[in-house]
Amino acid sequence: MPEISKTAQVLRLFAQAYGMPGIPRKRLVKLAYVADILGRQYLGHPLTQLHWIKDHYGPNARDLPEVTAELQDLDLAEEYTARDGMNRTIYLRASHTPVAFEFTLGENEVLRYVVDNYLDMDLPEFIDDIVKQTDPFKAVTRTGDDLPMHIVDGEKRDEIGFDLESILRAEQQAAEGEWVRLADFANGLRADLTARHAE
Repeated sequence: MPEISKTAQVLRLFAQAYGMPGIPRKRLVKLAYVADILGRQYLGHPLTQLHWIKDHYGPNARDLPEVTAELQDLDLAEEYTARDGMNRTIYLRASHTPVAFEFTLGENEVLRYVVDNYLDMDLPEFIDDIVKQTDPFKAVTRTGDDLPMHIVDGEKRDEIGFDLESILRAEQQAAEGEWVRLADFANGLRADLTARHAE
């Protein structure tokens, strides 16, 4: 299996989920942006390493073509351009080569949410009502300026009061029959607190 960057894995997942004839680049870049926003809000880190700037059509990542080139070099996707009159659309189509995605439980949950809610959403509505309403985009006025993505780090995690990765891991352990009885948890907590006070 070829080595593939996490950013390339995210783009390949979106192309794979979109199917034929391939995902238009304008939608692909906006999906990756929303995945980064949600990753930062719920997990405290982005899912990609893309560098986000303000553009007239919403957030943009000028380094995205480097990542799609990585996918093409590894025979994991094909990029092509189609014309319809004066309009030109760049598509990314996933190949049949299998990919072993290396996402955490939390990253998988974020990506699943993005696919379920935004993959087929009307694009102008997605851009205007979702993408352009994010705090990093609204914080910048000049086209071409960097988006301050860090301002949403941990925002939802702090608001709801729990770490998504921990909750999903606990759910998985419970589903697999690995749980801790309340009495054992309380005894462990009591021992931990006693040890701290003794220091």
